[in-house]
Amino acid sequence: MEGCARSRSASVHECFAFSGKMEYNERKQEESDGLRDISVRFWQPQDVPDLREIISVSFGDTPEMVKAFHDIFLSAPEACMLAAVPEEKRPQGRPVAAAYCLPGPVLAFRSRRIPSVYLYAFACLPAWRGQGIMKRVYTALFAEACRQAPCACIVPASDGLMRAYNRSGFLFSPLGGMRSARITGAGKAGFPPAERLPWQEYARRREAWLEPYPHAVYPDAYYRLMTAYGTAFLSAPGALAAATPLEGRVLVNELLCPSADPGEALAGIAAACPAGQYEVRTPLFFPGPGESRSYAWMVEAAEAVSRPADFWYPFGME
Repeated sequence: MEGCARSRSASVHECFAFSGKMEYNERKQEESDGLRDISVRFWQPQDVPDLREIISVSFGDTPEMVKAFHDIFLSAPEACMLAAVPEEKRPQGRPVAAAYCLPGPVLAFRSRRIPSVYLYAFACLPAWRGQGIMKRVYTALFAEACRQAPCACIVPASDGLMRAYNRSGFLFSPLGGMRSARITGAGKAGFPPAERLPWQEYARRREAWLEPYPHAVYPDAYYRLMTAYGTAFLSAPGALAAATPLEGRVLVNELLCPSADPGEALAGIAAACPAGQYEVRTPLFFPGPGESRSYAWMVEAAEAVSRPADFWYPFGME
């Protein structure tokens, strides 16, 4: 389960960046851009109204969602980096772009555990886009993330973002691209509703199932944010799912089916979360005989590690 509602909802393209290249990009950018009046700094309490506007305009979230987002993310000064433009009577400038990180995810594979910082959301006011401001902000945030933990990770919400981050120096696990499928009429086969779980129980079961595979172990703050967004954590026979209601449709953020038919699992989700349309972003199942797909799991800890592993792979549901 990655990202959150609307355009921040993401796939399982867990990608791991290398600080050396990012630092090079940062130096190159400082030499090449002409935005000398833009200041890049950590957020301050007086910035909160502007930050809420940036997120609201960029993602279309409700005021309640925007408040919940900032209540959780602004728990520490280093959680948000912003770009501010000069403005009269505002010595620190007016924020026009922001990047947020969430400390605490652990990149896990069997017995290996690597602390990381999740670079979570990037946003810029429309009038200031296309000028290189956002790249400067998230590059600065990445540098800070590398001071907090040996590894930083990001999960793009689309193939386009994946390509953009790759150009900025991120390395991706090659899972074949973003997969999204829209399903209508699900849940009409009489399957019982999926059981709703507390996020703590969902996290426990998720970790038990994913333990043999490369995955991110999310911190409590991430689950609290998803709960604030209205995400339901569900259990169907042989399956786990996280689903978020969105204006007449349901976005299935994550679908894990180690021992269940994905269609039947989706039917149970539909019975628990009635809607006219269901969008599944990278539904997952565990590899069976002849179905596994190998890829290089890349992280930066003390050094770059590339480890081939059998992992899930996306599939489309029509």
